[in-house]
Amino acid sequence: MIEIINVNKSFDGKPVLKDISARFESGKTNLIIGQSGSGKTVLLKSIIALHRIDSGKILYDGRNVPDMKRKELTRLREEMGMLFQGSALFDSMTVAENVMFPIEVFSAMSREEAAERVRFCLKRVELTHAAGLHPSEISGGMQKRAAIARAIALNPKYLFCDEPNSGLDPKTSLVIDQLIKEITQEFNITTIINTHDMNSVMEIGDNIVFIYKGEKHWQGNKSEIFTSDNKELNDFVFASDLYKMVRQAHNG
Repeated sequence: MIEIINVNKSFDGKPVLKDISARFESGKTNLIIGQSGSGKTVLLKSIIALHRIDSGKILYDGRNVPDMKRKELTRLREEMGMLFQGSALFDSMTVAENVMFPIEVFSAMSREEAAERVRFCLKRVELTHAAGLHPSEISGGMQKRAAIARAIALNPKYLFCDEPNSGLDPKTSLVIDQLIKEITQEFNITTIINTHDMNSVMEIGDNIVFIYKGEKHWQGNKSEIFTSDNKELNDFVFASDLYKMVRQAHNG
């Protein structure tokens, strides 16, 4: 579990995160949503210690990130998996080599153990057949699955996903959403997803934190969204006619 308590962050004297508190539970898909410029990306970067917060606590199973020294942060990052917005695969490496990369850099596995872990991860995302291909030779959805395989290569306790469906068609996005959810539950990972994709919210939103102008305005699950009376949340979620119809049907 990750818990943030009274987190504040400013840039050049301008508050970006304002006294935010939230809990992100293990085995659940925890989503951070909000409009562009709301502070959700700064919040995610603060949670993974890319930004140092001004005040507050960020607790990884009770361990407070702001109190950590460099070595402690390094050890914590070894427990993290990252899924970047653009997949961020190395073009010069094959799919298998991309998955192998964090194992070689951050683990003490033997060559045989590492190879077996790569095979396991590729099989889990159904990419065994693409092991020898380069990113340019596979589709965007397959690239995202390869990136997921790399993200779980070190068997992380915590998984962070930044706009995982960016650039994908709706059908492929659904596949990626379900894969992230399955892996989260299967390995009891604390997964935090930064997204503006409302399809993801409605499909896999076990725990949703809505950020508005740097403040937490709402927290709940995908079912509770339909009955929320939070104006800013409703304006964000039900901006399209489609989701207005969905809400009417749900309440009807």
